[in-house]
Amino acid sequence: RVCSRGSWFGMGSKRIAVLVEFNYEDLEVWYPLLRFREEEGMETFTVGPEGGKVYQSKKGYPCKSDKSIEEISAKDIDALIIPGGWAPDYWRRDK
Repeated sequence: RVCSRGSWFGMGSKRIAVLVEFNYEDLEVWYPLLRFREEEGMETFTVGPEGGKVYQSKKGYPCKSDKSIEEISAKDIDALIIPGGWAPDYWRRDK
């Protein structure tokens, strides 16, 4: 299904989490994070192993996590963005 501007976005407020961890892929975090923050009704935030910690991307760009993984659960969000880079591997190896 192809969504025109506003069709998916107009379905009420949504909460979108973007995972961040050391060595995340720059564009796969920043593009969706900034793009969804532009949309009305979208609450978009970053989630890291530790809330408030700054994580460096593969190219050295910093991203501060808004929340820790312990602070949220699946019922708290409508969408989860898992960026590439080495970040998913670090998440996988964590408890």
